[in-house]
Amino acid sequence: MSVKIRAVRTLRFAQPMVPIHQGNFPGALEMVLTIAEADDGSTGYSLARAHGGQPGSTIADPVEVSLAPRVVGLDARQPQQAWERMIALEPAGYVSVFAISAVDVALWDLAARLEQRSVASLLGARRRALQPYASSSHHPTVDAYLADLRQALARGYRAYKVHPFYDPRRDIELARALREAAGPEVRLMLDAAKRYDERASLEVGEALQREGFHWFEEPLPQQDWRGYRRLREALDIPVIGGETLPGLHLAIDNALHAGAYDAVLCDVYWKGGITGALRTFEVCRTHGVPVVSHHGASALMNLANLHLLCAHDEPVMIETLFPEAPYEHGIDRPARIGADGLMHLPDGPGLGAMPDWPYIRAHAVGGADAGAGR
Repeated sequence: MSVKIRAVRTLRFAQPMVPIHQGNFPGALEMVLTIAEADDGSTGYSLARAHGGQPGSTIADPVEVSLAPRVVGLDARQPQQAWERMIALEPAGYVSVFAISAVDVALWDLAARLEQRSVASLLGARRRALQPYASSSHHPTVDAYLADLRQALARGYRAYKVHPFYDPRRDIELARALREAAGPEVRLMLDAAKRYDERASLEVGEALQREGFHWFEEPLPQQDWRGYRRLREALDIPVIGGETLPGLHLAIDNALHAGAYDAVLCDVYWKGGITGALRTFEVCRTHGVPVVSHHGASALMNLANLHLLCAHDEPVMIETLFPEAPYEHGIDRPARIGADGLMHLPDGPGLGAMPDWPYIRAHAVGGADAGAGR
């Protein structure tokens, strides 16, 4: 018997600004809970983070006004069908990729709950756990970064990615200090967030090679594909990118045709949901280029990342923003590193977590009835 999508609606709430953005965007961070409901009363959820200090309405309004009418009435067990209806609005700029991601992830959660299976199982799960890597916030001094690294290692992490000063000289000094403190066995990565020119990228990249870093992330502007190719040809360390590249999987295809990346960053939020991320995986497989994990911008989206990645043989790690607690508001069971140093899929259907209704109700914005959808 067919089960149809009956409604898609949103609730907005505010939480403290996450550490990685506190220096750029003052005030609270608005989050958007998207609720997908089937006509039998079953529900699925996603949790989207408003970017750039914007209100959650920048995501919630497109979800309710533009996307919900396109998916209501479709088969609730076929989220990819709904994605095809939604994605037609993205290239023209009618809706953001974040709104599409919010609906798509909620629909995958709903579809899996209808089947009483996990999302990973629906996707063809090949494993149940991944090694997480700790991803730093911004810190004012080398000593502060070293303290952060030591805290991550004490928690059980064996890989650490640094968001540095974005000053080549200081970043080289930082890389050297991190390697000395971490020892040779810990994987270290540096994310330059598109802040260098080619000369600085080469200088920092050579330093990272000397220190045995695992990868060099997004040193150049994201559409400087020729620059990325020249940098890759000059360095031995993997140069990776594509984290926020507009255009979804088709843009990744173009970048890989240009030889831009040794690996592609992928997550369910920036790549158009689980369905969009699957398309990115397909493109990368065609080019023989690996995928690496980028954080999903909320605890629930990163849990969706975990389900997605457990359905593939790669990546070998999942990004976790560190320290974890400031990024975990709004859900009842955030995934965390275990005593074995791995992050395990939760038990239960769907994504394996539910909204934290008391927190959402207490921090609701926009006049939302945060008790709805329970």
